[in-house]
Amino acid sequence: MIYKTVVILLVCLLGAAVCSANSWEIDLTAGTTTVAGGVHYKDYLDSGYYRVGTSGIHKDDDDTEYTMGSLDLTVGSDTLVPGLFCDVGFRGIYGNAEEDARSGDFGALAFTGSAGYLFPSDMIPIPVEIFGGLTWAPGPLAFEDADSYLEFNFGVGVRIIRNASIVASYTNYRIEMDSGPNDWTFEDDLFRVGLVMRF
Repeated sequence: MIYKTVVILLVCLLGAAVCSANSWEIDLTAGTTTVAGGVHYKDYLDSGYYRVGTSGIHKDDDDTEYTMGSLDLTVGSDTLVPGLFCDVGFRGIYGNAEEDARSGDFGALAFTGSAGYLFPSDMIPIPVEIFGGLTWAPGPLAFEDADSYLEFNFGVGVRIIRNASIVASYTNYRIEMDSGPNDWTFEDDLFRVGLVMRF
């Protein structure tokens, strides 16, 4: 299953590279049992920018297996402070999870927000960036077997060239589920490293 996911992600990444403009961002990260990737397009408006794209993740180890994908639409600004960006918007999320003897499908129309900062070269000689985000869907916006969805992520990157970064990130998922005889909570922590490219 993980090999199929890798192939799908690579096809998405190659498709983005073929259609590249100077507003495409593609990323591919992996952990010991996890692979994730995304393709996003960013275009500027009079008062900021909008960002639209898709991302996916698959994990498979002895105790936990899940696959999820999302469609993202956010608006934001990167002109308030040099090096700083902030955006807010919506994510449509769908996936399935298995943990021990429990399993279920989940979906959500979630609120999302993210921010990041690229430290100026006069402060830090290496081009270091930090970033983080929060995605949340309360009960009325969660569906299938999900009662709520919460995702938090934080990471750090080093820009090896102007349009590419090596990143390390931490993500926590918490999904309240009611797909069994009893309600249960699906929760997982992920550490991943990878590459983000901008064109």
